[in-house]
Parts: sequence; structure tokens; C-alpha cells
Amino acid sequence: MHRYLIIILSVLLVGIWNAQAQESKFRKRPRSLFKQPDCYCTNRGKRIELGDFSCLYVDGTSYLAQCQMALNNPMWRKIQDGCPTTRLETKQQTSESLQKAESN
Repeated sequence: MHRYLIIILSVLLVGIWNAQAQESKFRKRPRSLFKQPDCYCTNRGKRIELGDFSCLYVDGTSYLAQCQMALNNPMWRKIQDGCPTTRLETKQQTSESLQKAESN
């Protein structure tokens, strides 16, 4: 008699455990458990984050590009020809502008 009772209880426990396992399989997991891919672009060995700009030199030409996503892949999108630069004044231009400022 005790043997049948133990068998029936064990069958019931296994059935309950199976039902809980099936239910947890379909339960939605929070987004924080999923690892987001680490996407970025590279330029001359340097890491450039998505959305950042960089000057690219390709086949002797230069252009400004932005790191963007296309079809789940990071890529460079051309923004303009050439790269923005700052110009330094020559010594002669600097001395002339200083002389003008002193005379005024």
C-alpha cells in the first residue's frame, strides 16, 4: 500500500515539475538579460563609435564620413568631399596684422 502511495506521489510531483518547466520555457525574459552587440567602426586602427565623424583617406583622396548602421552592420557613410581643417596664418600675415592693430 505504501509502495503505491509513493509511486502515485512521485508521478504527481514529476507532472507538476514538468508543467512548471514548460511554463518557464515560454515566459518572456527581461531585455536586460540579452547582451547588446558592441558595434563600432574603425579608422586607421582607432575605434570610432556609432554616430561619430572621421576623416577617411582612400586612394589619395580624403572625405568626411560618419559611422552608421546599415543592415545590422557598421559602415562609413560619406558626408562631404575633403576634410575640415584649420588654417594657420604665416608669420608675415601675423606680423602685418599685429602692426595694423598697434597703429590703430
